Amino acid sequence: MNLYYWKSFWFLFFTIIFSGGITGCQMFQNDSEPLLAIPRQVSYDNEAKIAKLSQQLYIKDLDNETKIQLLYQRAILYDAIGLRAFALSDFTHILNIDSTIPDIYNYLGIYSATNGDYDASFMAFNTAEEIDPEFQYTYINRALALYQYQRYEPALHDILTFYKFDTNDPMRLLWVYLIAEKLDQDKAKSLLVDGYNRLTDKTVWGSDIVAFYLGKISEKQLMSNLQQGVETNYVLAQRLCETYFYLGKYFQSKGNNKRAEVMFKYALANNVYNYLEHKQALFELTQLTDKK
Repeated sequence: MNLYYWKSFWFLFFTIIFSGGITGCQMFQNDSEPLLAIPRQVSYDNEAKIAKLSQQLYIKDLDNETKIQLLYQRAILYDAIGLRAFALSDFTHILNIDSTIPDIYNYLGIYSATNGDYDASFMAFNTAEEIDPEFQYTYINRALALYQYQRYEPALHDILTFYKFDTNDPMRLLWVYLIAEKLDQDKAKSLLVDGYNRLTDKTVWGSDIVAFYLGKISEKQLMSNLQQGVETNYVLAQRLCETYFYLGKYFQSKGNNKRAEVMFKYALANNVYNYLEHKQALFELTQLTDKK
């Protein structure tokens, strides 16, 4: 689930388009061979965009609003290709110009949690919420940080708040379940069943993952369904990143850490750096490795 393209209303004009042909993708699966996409690479187009934005930032006498927009656009590109330190530098620069943008604190909270600095992470998310309580992505990312920090009750509160912004999003429902099961497995299952039954469109991508969790479809059928409507390698990589991560969490909950570890590695292999499933897969994999 891509939750790393947060924009204030005056950022909405900016869209980054990732593209890639599906030629060369492995679009089949059997019992011994996983379904894989070509791992995402840093494209010349993205490098050129970063270079152009950098040149524009050298222009003298830029007004602050233009400077913020250019820095924000470059930071998003850096984040998308996995250059977090460069992205953090640009976000921090923005904060020095304008300290009232919730998007920026949201990113700072994510990066702090990734680095294990949860105090700084919670402080950043709390600031984002104070600035704009309706900035919904604060709640999912603070929930994930609280989940990592094993503070499950406040994490559940945040994820339910996020879920209520869009109850037809199956990915949000999955996170309600994953966090709720840490407190009460029966309640978590009930929330998942009720949420799935209320989905108005069960053809939306992600619904099949929920259906798999509920035992309505097999893993083989899930992997087959995710290919439907896929026209580019990038879309395939996105879906595989999500699917393999949630499969990893499923097998982890069943006590099959060996299979879970493989799934998390497959999720990371797609190089979809700006997806929360990529970041969470890395966290889960680190936790499993530390336990060995």
